[in-house]
Order: sequence, then structure tokens, then C-alpha cells
Amino acid sequence: PNSNNGTYTNFVNLLDMCAIAVPTAPRSDERPGSVTLIAAAGKDADVAVIARGFEADCSRTLGATVHPVPTPSALPMGASDQIELAVCGAHMTDLPLNRQLTDLGGTFVRKAVTSEQYKFYALAGGPPVRPGLVRVDGTDGGAIALEIWSLPKTAFGTFMAGIPAPLGIGTVELSDGSSVKGFICEANGTKGATDITNLGDWRSFLAQQDVPA
Repeated sequence: PNSNNGTYTNFVNLLDMCAIAVPTAPRSDERPGSVTLIAAAGKDADVAVIARGFEADCSRTLGATVHPVPTPSALPMGASDQIELAVCGAHMTDLPLNRQLTDLGGTFVRKAVTSEQYKFYALAGGPPVRPGLVRVDGTDGGAIALEIWSLPKTAFGTFMAGIPAPLGIGTVELSDGSSVKGFICEANGTKGATDITNLGDWRSFLAQQDVPA
């Protein structure tokens, strides 16, 4: 049940959002104070950073004592041990190859969309049927739905070793102009493939073909 997913903030789970409750200085009636910061799904880290700063700025004591709360130590500036990866086909949530991510410690981050510079194909072969994402110049492309997953860097090599040609990992441009590593397809791998760019979403293709997830 949802009550197992938190005490003060679990109500946002039902709205597909994230939240964090952070203590503040006592209220005017001397009772403990707190605020809840709420954001869209996948923004947990951003909310945590804001909450950390908010807590550090509030003058309060440790519980009922007179001792002040220590100032939080600076966060280490080392490189992240995770890498974000965009997936657009069978590795998406609840699809056949998603376990290749979760078994290696991968976690879902957010949904996203590519810039309008991509062609999208249903490749020949299978099962499972696979998509191919190819960057194009000009106005022939479209925006393609993705999922962004976070994978430990120590597992990234193992994951890549299981990717068959003509697929590979490259840089994918998102609709907001940012870039992320993700699945791409060699141009010659689209021979015999079906162009499904107009659908813009792998799940829409599966539903149209009545292909089981």
C-alpha cells in the first residue's frame, strides 16, 4: 500500500510527483516547524538540494536541547557514479528487455522527447521487435518519445556488450536542447525496416501492431 512509501509525503505518489519534508525553525507558538517541497516526477535530486539549503538557513536546535543543528558539510564535487541513458524501445518500462537495465541496478529517471531531428524505424527481425533511432538533417524528422534511465557506470560496459548491431550507444539530442547518451541505429540498419516516425512513440507502434509488451 501507499502508506509503506512514506509518512509525511506519500500523498504525492498518487499524483506522480516527488516531495521532501524538511524541518525549519519553531513556529510562533514554539511548536516544531517544517515545510514540504513538491516537484514533478524525477526531480528528487533537485528538491533535495533545495531542502538541504533551506534547512541550513534555518536557526533551530537539536530536538528539545539548546544545541544548534550543525551546519551541513559541503557535498563532494567528484564525478557522478551514474550515467543517464535514453531508451526508446524494448528496454522501456514493462517491455521485454527492461530487465537488462534493472538487473544491473538501473533506475527510471523521467520521460523525455527527442528534438525533431530523428527518424524512427521498426527494424526487421526479432523477437523482440526493436526500434531504430536515426538522426537526420532537414525537416524529415520528428520528436520521438523516450525514457531516461540511470545506470551505474560500473555496469555500463556490461550493458553495452549485449547490444547487437545495427544498434549502438551515441548522443541523443532532447527537445529542450540538452543531450544524453542513448540508443541509436546505424543508417544501413534501416534496410527492410518500417518507418514509424509519424507515430513518435514505440508503445503506439506496439499497440497498432497488437504486439504483446
